[in-house]
Amino acid sequence: MITAVTGASGHIGVNLVRALIAHGRDVRIIAHNSTLGLEDLKVEVRSGDVSDPGSLARAFEGVTAVYHLAACI
Repeated sequence: MITAVTGASGHIGVNLVRALIAHGRDVRIIAHNSTLGLEDLKVEVRSGDVSDPGSLARAFEGVTAVYHLAACI
């Protein structure tokens, strides 16, 4: 089971990703600009933009759960 996380480089996202990994989940992060704070973690990185449905469709292939934490600030 692959769990995807948007907004994974934010404060809440980094902590969520670490918790998911600690619980044995395979994690895929959807990165728009940055993977800051996630470099040392065993995650799959896919490029995506929450304002581009096509990029999300590609990024979410094979995913069974999504945590949507991305935001436009």
